[in-house]
Amino acid sequence: MGRNILRRKALNGALLAAFLAVPAFYSGAAALTSPDAASAAPTETAAVEAGDGPLPPAQGHEAAEVFSIPIPDEDIIGRYVDGLLATRRDWLQAVLDRSLRYRALISSALAERGLPRELGFLPALESGFQERATSPRGAAGLWQLMRNTASPYGLRMDLWVDERRDVRKATEASLGKLSDNYGIFGDWYLALAAYNCGVGRLSAIMRRNPGRDFWELRNKGVLPRETAAFVPQFLALSRILGHAGRWGLDVAWEAAPDWSVIALDRCVDLRMLARASGAPLDALLSGNSELNFLVTPPASYGYRLKVPAEYGDAVAAALAGSEIPMIEFQVHVVTAGDTLYGMSLRYGISVPLLQEFNPLITPRALRLGSKVLIPVVPPRRSG
Repeated sequence: MGRNILRRKALNGALLAAFLAVPAFYSGAAALTSPDAASAAPTETAAVEAGDGPLPPAQGHEAAEVFSIPIPDEDIIGRYVDGLLATRRDWLQAVLDRSLRYRALISSALAERGLPRELGFLPALESGFQERATSPRGAAGLWQLMRNTASPYGLRMDLWVDERRDVRKATEASLGKLSDNYGIFGDWYLALAAYNCGVGRLSAIMRRNPGRDFWELRNKGVLPRETAAFVPQFLALSRILGHAGRWGLDVAWEAAPDWSVIALDRCVDLRMLARASGAPLDALLSGNSELNFLVTPPASYGYRLKVPAEYGDAVAAALAGSEIPMIEFQVHVVTAGDTLYGMSLRYGISVPLLQEFNPLITPRALRLGSKVLIPVVPPRRSG
C-alpha cells in the first residue's frame, strides 16, 4: 500500500509539472447528474448560504463557489490551481482575453442542450481558445477534435476546408460528442475522460476494473497517464475561470463581436477582399479559420463567408464591384518530380503567380503530398 501511495504521488507530481509546462494540454470536466439536471440545479462545492446563486466570473470578492459540475476535494486539483496561479497567470489572462469572441456562441450552445456551463472552459485546456491550434497527433481547432471523432458529426475535412476549425460547427460537434459520451457512461467525469482517450479504450478499462467511479479508476493507476490528468486539470481551470475575478484576473464584459454571413458564388481571395473592402485581413481569416488557403472554395461549395458585422456592407459592395478579379482555383497535390516551373508549364501560369497564391511553399523543397493552390482565369465568354 505504501509503495502505491508513493507511486501515485510521484505520478501526480510529474503530471502537474507537465501540465504547467505546456500552454494548452488536454483536459476535461464532468458532472454527476444528467445534463438537464446539472444545468437546472447547480451543485455547490462549499457551504452556501440560503439564497446564494452563481457568481459572475468578474466578481472579485470572497463568496461561495457555485458550479454545475462538482469539484471534489482532491489534492491534485488544488495543486493544479496553485501551480497555475503561481506560474501561468499570464497564460490564464491570455486565455480569458481570447475567450471573449467565443463566449456568447458557446454559452448559447450549452444552454440549448442543457449542458453544464463548465464545459465551456474545455477549449481553454484543449487549445487555449485558439481556433487554428493543431496538436502533434493531428487534433485541430478550438476543441482539438481528431478526424475520426469529427467525421461522424458531419464536419467536412477536405482539400479546401477543415471544419474542425469552424468554431460554430466544431462546438456543435464537440457538445454532441460529450452528450453521447454521457449517454454511454451516465457520469460526466467518465464522459470527459472518454473524450480524451476514446469510448472504446475507457470501456475496455472499465470491463477489466469493475466500478463506475473516475476517481477510483484514477487512484488504481489503470487510466492512461494523460487521461488521469485530464479531469483534474479541467476542474482546476474551471475553478479559476469560473470565478476569475476573485483570483485577480481581469474579465472583460463587453459584448462578443457580431458577424454577418455572406453567401459566395465564386472563389474569393481574402487578401484582395480585405484591400477592396477595408475589412481587416486578420478578422476575415479568424472568422473563416476553417479555410485551408487564403481563398474560399469553388462556387459548388456554396461557401458562406463570415464577416465582422461592421464591415458587412463594405464587403458586400466590394464583392458586387469589379475590383476583385474573377479567378477560380484548383488544388494540385505534389507528387514525386513536381517543381513550380513544371506546374507553371502544366497550368499555363507564371511561377511568380504560383508563389503569390502559395506564400508558404518552399520552391526548392516541395513536400510530397503538400497542396499547391492553382489560380485559373476563366475564359472570356464570346458575345
